[in-house]
Amino acid sequence: MTVRTLPATKVFPVAERVRLCRRCECRLSRYNRENYCNGCLPHLHDAQFARPLVLTHVWQLPDVQHALIKRNFGHLCLLVREHGALRQEDVAALTGLSQAFLSMLEAGARRLTNIDKIVQLLDGLQAPMELTGPMLRTSAEDEVVHQNAHSRPTTSRQSLPPTGLLTEGSLPGVG
Repeated sequence: MTVRTLPATKVFPVAERVRLCRRCECRLSRYNRENYCNGCLPHLHDAQFARPLVLTHVWQLPDVQHALIKRNFGHLCLLVREHGALRQEDVAALTGLSQAFLSMLEAGARRLTNIDKIVQLLDGLQAPMELTGPMLRTSAEDEVVHQNAHSRPTTSRQSLPPTGLLTEGSLPGVG
């Protein structure tokens, strides 16, 4: 078995300008056009930009209100983003839901059925109480009322209607 060697090639020094991240001083890729590495960009973004806001005019638009009435939360997120000039990352920062989940929600691949997540979405998007109703919103006042409700004596189960649903005529002591 013979081993062939390749002819020696000349190595010319390349005058490469090494760029460093301005925050952590790690070496930047030659393909990175930013002055910061990928690890520092989110921290920089958080420090430079204030928390995004959903403008109040967005909630007055008929298509946004219709999506909210129909409880089509994927379409609602898309409309709020388009009319409010927000990115999915901005909505994720506002709501606490992941950007990946919001993407699937908007595409129709996922549905929002968990009431806690619905409340989290609507609170983060600052949806007006007039549009959502008190059932789909939480506030500090609601939490105090909820805590006080647990400390009050409750009606016994025997006095409730068999279905467990309260109606105006089925309340004890109300004729």
